[in-house]
Amino acid sequence: MLFISSNLFAETLSVSCEASKGYSYYFEGGAVPKSKSGFTEDEISGGKITLTLKDKDKGDVLSMDASGVLKSATSQEGVVMVLQAGEGGINWFVMYEDGVIETYSLNVASMKMASYRNTVGNPFVAKNSLFISNCEAI
Repeated sequence: MLFISSNLFAETLSVSCEASKGYSYYFEGGAVPKSKSGFTEDEISGGKITLTLKDKDKGDVLSMDASGVLKSATSQEGVVMVLQAGEGGINWFVMYEDGVIETYSLNVASMKMASYRNTVGNPFVAKNSLFISNCEAI
């Protein structure tokens, strides 16, 4: 088990999270017809997310979707902020120039991550998603 202490942000941390399951809300418009809009169970079965932390608040989010392509938030010009959530968690916030917002919240006691992604301004598929993943320190 990984324990968070007040000096955690002086250390390097890498956490790997497996497939994600949860719910998404699809907004009507673009590639989403009215009949397919609304809440639905959703998942990224072949996906993987790695959360990294280096030297206090410098972090990154590496994600691999079902296509198998690994993407780094910082290499895609995302702004990544990392904040400790009390003694039991860490949050990674990612903001992109196109308005996409992502939040990755790791609960250290359970080693589960809740991820929220908002692409409400996307002209093709506008949606909000909330997923849960099992994780392990690597």
